[in-house]
Amino acid sequence: MTLNRRASLRKKIENLNLSEIKKVLESKYEYTPGKPGRPPISPTGLFLSFIIMFLRTESYRDYHAFLEKDQFWRWQLEFKNVPDIGSFSNFLKRIGKDTFEQLFTDIVQQLLEQCFLNLNTIAIDGSIIPANPDDPEAGWGWDHIQQKYVYGYKLHALVDTRSELPVAITITKAGNHDSTQFKPLYKILKNYNTRFSTRFFTADKGYDAYYIRKALMKNNIQPVIKAGRVPFEPHYPEWFKDKYRERTSVERFFSRFKEHLDLRKQRIIGKRNVEIYCNIICTGMLLIGYFNQQHGFSPRSVKTFLRKYT
Repeated sequence: MTLNRRASLRKKIENLNLSEIKKVLESKYEYTPGKPGRPPISPTGLFLSFIIMFLRTESYRDYHAFLEKDQFWRWQLEFKNVPDIGSFSNFLKRIGKDTFEQLFTDIVQQLLEQCFLNLNTIAIDGSIIPANPDDPEAGWGWDHIQQKYVYGYKLHALVDTRSELPVAITITKAGNHDSTQFKPLYKILKNYNTRFSTRFFTADKGYDAYYIRKALMKNNIQPVIKAGRVPFEPHYPEWFKDKYRERTSVERFFSRFKEHLDLRKQRIIGKRNVEIYCNIICTGMLLIGYFNQQHGFSPRSVKTFLRKYT
């Protein structure tokens, strides 16, 4: 049974076009086939390794031991031999933050073309990620859920409310207001090519600003944003209430995301590193969501994939 599931997974991975990702990653290496020099360890394999590693919440050493025991994933990741531990940290330095951001948006675009993702209704929000106390680049911010100040970073995200998966993210210090990231996130959203354009944009009171509503309505997008500072209790129509309930999809995304990124536990320090790791984990959630759906499982369940295939 396990062998059949893994054979099926192999076909699904092969059906997903990773050639563009491979080109981007290989462009960071100077090696040219047919010329002197040693070919690099599979860049695509290393990239996918980080996805598996972080979603399994493992250290480099634990993941190295996993690969030594698991021949299926060694074959799938195109590793002739298990990479040594230093190969992973060297890979992060070589690839860089901008490339990981590009890979994330490339995956989103591909999944939009396959109709796995849908931009019809989008939810936006921000959530604080506690940082290592020794991180000089983090900052203090008020966590309204825990009702206390937290030292860390803030992940801002646009989420497809149907799949509850991210389509755009940015990282700031924890003290930055959520609405400050509307423009950079909205710019990413507008750059995607999709047959089904965005019709509804849901957000909480923190995004109740004239410039936000104006930008959305200019592109025929209905803002589903509750009024902030008003002298009376607003009354909303039923269609508005129904759409606004979908905003909780972004909160569920944050909850699942935080299961796989504990900055204090993993000792991730520096905004650049946090951005890299966040992009890797979000990319992993997208790919695993796609594979899950292809196999009849919930696209939201990372644990289902890890339990059945790793």
